[in-house]
Amino acid sequence: MTPMNDFWPEKILFFCSTPFMHVGSYRIWVHDLNQYFQELGITSAIASASNKIDDYDIIICGKEDADMASSIKGRYPEKIVGVINLSAERKNLNVDFVIVGSLEEMDSLSDYDNVFLFPLIEKMFQDCEQKTHVSRDTLRIGYHGHYPHLSKFEPHLRAALEELDKTCNMELLVITTHENINWRRGRPNIKNLIMRQWNLDTIKKELMTCDIGIVPNVTYVDVNSHGLEMNNDFGLYNTDHVVRMKNKSNAGRAFVFHQLGIPVIADLTPSNFHIMGDPQCGTIAFNKQSWVKGILNLRDPKARKNMASHAKEEFDRLYDPVLWAQRLYIDIRNINK
Repeated sequence: MTPMNDFWPEKILFFCSTPFMHVGSYRIWVHDLNQYFQELGITSAIASASNKIDDYDIIICGKEDADMASSIKGRYPEKIVGVINLSAERKNLNVDFVIVGSLEEMDSLSDYDNVFLFPLIEKMFQDCEQKTHVSRDTLRIGYHGHYPHLSKFEPHLRAALEELDKTCNMELLVITTHENINWRRGRPNIKNLIMRQWNLDTIKKELMTCDIGIVPNVTYVDVNSHGLEMNNDFGLYNTDHVVRMKNKSNAGRAFVFHQLGIPVIADLTPSNFHIMGDPQCGTIAFNKQSWVKGILNLRDPKARKNMASHAKEEFDRLYDPVLWAQRLYIDIRNINK
């Protein structure tokens, strides 16, 4: 990659009040993105006592620092000031741009003129040795992510796991932000369920023990029990898919499995389709039977390796983080041109 600083001299400074590596938004959009900019030859830094705003042209504030971004823009109107993936409820802030991680997030923040995409690519999982898939006595199915997503097991994924548990030797590894959470909604009644605390030092090793990755995100809505309109003339049927998803939906949890060489079964979240729209690269599931079939089809280690290899190849083709950082830099510097 040719260094860019000779041609594009704008300097970048990140401000973040929560500089914690266990927080994904800091890890990906501040710590890692800063390094990608530096790899490109761009002058970029994370703010410390020695950094002065006057020395920088572009200011990027963390997800929790939207008010700081607006304040900086007010004090330094000549600077280009942005904020990372702020709440969709925060509208009309005095900022020049917003950085998001998915098309769903981009849509939710469309009130802002400049909404730029930098996907949730985890640097710590880049260029990892790929999972070796072998025959195992016990099939390990893995989940990782923030604890509110656990409720998305309800009802279909929960029911699928309970059905498979009757005939398959399997276990479910759940790695989440609160190991001791009283998980009720969506918790499957199965023989082997292992709960682990998400830990920066162990997450990679623990995920590599998984044979299959599952990524539930959408909330199921029963079309027959919510008083929804049915009208054939309007294309509204009682067999429709009706789903609810948070506006911050993204494919980040699936990306991690792709990076590690672990095949993924995920739901109808739109961002999943960029890679997994090709059935060679993953399985999309929604109802109980599609989750069951997806897991059963991956009992064979050759099938797991084949799917994981296709997904990794497509991930690498689509999601080079340095190229995405270059695109982001160009988008930002062109705001006032």
